[in-house]
Amino acid sequence: MKTATVRQIRNAFPAVLKLIRNGESVAITSRRKVVATLTPPMVKKPARRLRPWHDLNARMEMLLQQPMLPISGAEMLAQDRDRF
Repeated sequence: MKTATVRQIRNAFPAVLKLIRNGESVAITSRRKVVATLTPPMVKKPARRLRPWHDLNARMEMLLQQPMLPISGAEMLAQDRDRF
């Protein structure tokens, strides 16, 4: 745990706040005695939701049924360049 005096808190609070945002606790001292402790909130991060893959085959079939372009992107660029 880091320590900071009341004077340091008053004059350099952004530096102390950076420590707290990085997950460190800071003990605040006055006349060499700890008078308070600043700690980051105990926030539980939500679990990451994964997309289900149970319908992957259906999605692939849907994509394959969509009409494809008759020419490739490279051919489109070549045609576009030939016009100028």
